[in-house]
Amino acid sequence: MVFLTSLATTVILSAQVASASSARDEHGFSSHAWNECLPGPLVHPEHPACPTAFSEDNNDPNTPWTHPPSCTGSDANYCVFTNAAFPRTRGRHGISIISLHPNATTSPSPISSIEESFLISSSQHHHIAEPDSDPPYEVRDIHSKGKGLVATRLIPRGSVLMVEHAAIVADALFPISVRRDQGRLLLQEAIARLPNPDEILGLATSSKNPNAGVPAAEDVLKTNSFTVTVAGRSHFALFPRIARINHACDPSALTKFDGKTLTNTVLAFRDIKPGEEISISYADFGLTSQERQRTLLQKWGFKCTCSLCSAHPAEIAASDARRLEIKELGEQVLQHVEKSDFSKAVEVNEKLWNAVSAEKLVSHMGDHFEVMARLCLAAGDRKGAKEYARRALAELNGFYHGAEAEWASVGELEELVAKL
Repeated sequence: MVFLTSLATTVILSAQVASASSARDEHGFSSHAWNECLPGPLVHPEHPACPTAFSEDNNDPNTPWTHPPSCTGSDANYCVFTNAAFPRTRGRHGISIISLHPNATTSPSPISSIEESFLISSSQHHHIAEPDSDPPYEVRDIHSKGKGLVATRLIPRGSVLMVEHAAIVADALFPISVRRDQGRLLLQEAIARLPNPDEILGLATSSKNPNAGVPAAEDVLKTNSFTVTVAGRSHFALFPRIARINHACDPSALTKFDGKTLTNTVLAFRDIKPGEEISISYADFGLTSQERQRTLLQKWGFKCTCSLCSAHPAEIAASDARRLEIKELGEQVLQHVEKSDFSKAVEVNEKLWNAVSAEKLVSHMGDHFEVMARLCLAAGDRKGAKEYARRALAELNGFYHGAEAEWASVGELEELVAKL
């Protein structure tokens, strides 16, 4: 899925040779009284004690943090920023962010952008309706998997199952940028500041031996986090409820992350029947069987036994062959686009998506039809471009049910159809 999304984006951008680039907003650093200390229960000899935390009932929208930031490292470059009262909706679990100090000299800190676009201005963002009042699933014991989510009624393809704000967001570089003991203290403090730390610490871990020396906080983050992009930087993000969803290489659901609101949305990848376990893919879509098993074993500590991985060896070999073909055809499409041979790109892209459909790597054909529309337009085929754009709109609106149109290029496609 990641490869295909990247391919679609690259093809679209390459085909739009006449479009102007969008300007990016730049955010300056906010002014705060930064505290180079370790607050809360984790007092450490290297750090002075912090003042009493701000009130967790603070309703001032201009005060994004309920605790003074806690910083550590040789230059106090990394800090924990916490809002224990976030989000201001039912089921709040708070949020702790481990990020660069805003005055860090190593690289720009994203924390000011997060404050302005997410915490301080959160009321200006659209509000996504969560199906929490009557969720179509329940937590059950799953044989050999521990806990998992099971559908309680039919969930149509494209339906929103869950929308959850992150509870922990950590800069992906922080573990290798501070001493191990400092990093562990930051992570432990990030969790301890939340209203219900046990909700996080009670999640599954990958360590088979609880006495292996890996702190629970570190093990939980490693086992349950997503890799996401926030303010242009790679981060690990943990979503407590979504973490209950087990893995399958042929999943029944997928996730969509919004870097502006730090929310992750779970959608039905296909129709999910009552009594069926809801699953997502922990590994990137498109990997071969050996690549998937290696990734899952190294990061999550288990060998996958889903229906795809347990299939007959001949079926697994055929699947791997299609996935290798998909990668090769994708590279060919990009090569033709770079050479401005858009007619050939259209031809190869059809072969690519036939293989993608056979392998069931996408939940809808909207992206394919959009790419074809762009390629046809670049090749001078206005009639073909209009037809594919119409088909893309039908697919995208049908899958997202009109609720999450901003994830797709619906507006741009509507303009394209109107102009053709």
